[in-house]
Amino acid sequence: MKKKYAVICVGGQSNAVGYDESVITKNYREQFHTERLWQLGFYGEDNLKIIPLLECAQNFQDMRPYGNPDNEREGLGTKGIHLPLGEQLLELVSMDTDILVLPCAYGGTGFLEGEEGIYDPKTKKPSPGILRWGVNSPYYLSLKDRLKYVLDLKEDSRFLAMVWIQGESDHACGIRHMELFQEMAEDFLAYFQKHYPKRAYGKWDRNLWYNVETTAYWYDIGDCEKIWNGYKKFHPSTYVAIPRSTDTNKENGTGMTAKVREAHFGNNAFWHVIAPLVAEKIKDVRGHIRDKEEAAKS
Repeated sequence: MKKKYAVICVGGQSNAVGYDESVITKNYREQFHTERLWQLGFYGEDNLKIIPLLECAQNFQDMRPYGNPDNEREGLGTKGIHLPLGEQLLELVSMDTDILVLPCAYGGTGFLEGEEGIYDPKTKKPSPGILRWGVNSPYYLSLKDRLKYVLDLKEDSRFLAMVWIQGESDHACGIRHMELFQEMAEDFLAYFQKHYPKRAYGKWDRNLWYNVETTAYWYDIGDCEKIWNGYKKFHPSTYVAIPRSTDTNKENGTGMTAKVREAHFGNNAFWHVIAPLVAEKIKDVRGHIRDKEEAAKS
């Protein structure tokens, strides 16, 4: 059976990277259909190769050194939304379609916080470190080029969703953050609508962009609440609300990723809470793609 990909991108900062410090159990990977879950590699010789999606996605930020000391081996890193979200979305697509994830996130980044950095178009990588997001950002250029790259690999692959988890670092100026975010998001949608008009599930519009809430900790800090209100206003039908009671690294965390453990989702929250909520929202917007494709064939 010829395989194609439904492509999702997970972008933003630390909660998009996935800082879940809880132990990766020996059977964790067995909970998922990993034979149908893939990512675009980023590290070393994996760069620009389609490789299996594992517990810790290959993000702009390398989390392998921050794994729980009680993991079965070193280098497993931390857990994020990528693997459980991919699993949730498999039921949406036809059996000849696998899920391909583009991890594009780095902790501590914002539209106002971070260095300018540089971009390498050959490797399609941003320079290391905390950089700024924006229409001219190395992060954004990398995200765009990597998406173009995977769409060009298979002409029948299509883009399913942008999952955006960000905003905390710009809590000092929420209004400006939202202006720059909207500029970048609209540029993304307009660019791909122009150059890849038939390569998405639906149109390249705001129905492809899913803004996801952060942990309860951030809502009492600066303009964070204004930022997420802005994200909700950007497109209410794709906004993903997360219960304030959702577990963080306060439960079974190590403190290796950040001193404030409540700042990041943990204790398998991505698996049990966040990924199901994001997937349900995507299903609400897109419907069951598998049914539509099978109906079209009949």
